Amino acid sequence: MLSRIKPELAPSLVILVACSCILLGAFVLAPPASGGHSIAVGRIMLPETCIFKNLFGLPCPGCGMTCSITSAVRGDISGSFLHHRLGLLTVIYILSQFLVSLGVVFISGLRDRLQHVGRFLNKGIIVLGILFFINWILTLVNLI
Repeated sequence: MLSRIKPELAPSLVILVACSCILLGAFVLAPPASGGHSIAVGRIMLPETCIFKNLFGLPCPGCGMTCSITSAVRGDISGSFLHHRLGLLTVIYILSQFLVSLGVVFISGLRDRLQHVGRFLNKGIIVLGILFFINWILTLVNLI
């Protein structure tokens, strides 16, 4: 079946699979209890896994993002902002990529337009990365 995939659809298919995994993971994981920082799968609490924080004792640019995304997909906007300032924006970006890629793969009549939108969204990751860096600097300044 994979040999039948049109080569021009491959990037959209990869983005679709990646976004699907992130969104599915966000629904499977349970956000932390009020004020907590540990997420859970069912009743099993998962340990904090940030290598950067464990090595240097400082938060990385994405620290709190998993908790933020799990809160955002459940509609807890304030909880999302509490864990990471850019969590909601990241969820919006992921949903946008998911919907555009879904359209590119399955709606052939809109494929050209949606691929143009997809290329625009792909450039948006640079803006999101810059925002992550600025947010990280602001977080580090608040720690000092």
